[in-house]
Amino acid sequence: MLIGLLQGIAVFYYWTWFIWPFVFVYSLVHAITSLVKDDKASTRPTLVASISLFIILAGLTAPNFD
Repeated sequence: MLIGLLQGIAVFYYWTWFIWPFVFVYSLVHAITSLVKDDKASTRPTLVASISLFIILAGLTAPNFD
């Protein structure tokens, strides 16, 4: 079941591969700068960075499941 989910995410990644590296880098930099600047940093950029990294890694490892 989870392998099928990863393959579905991989198909989504194959169609939108050009977006996810930029989303990951932008949200990671935003999370780090908000953590350094503010005492109360938001967790939203961290969650976006982790989800985009998950989508990138699912797209890279899904061809190995065949």
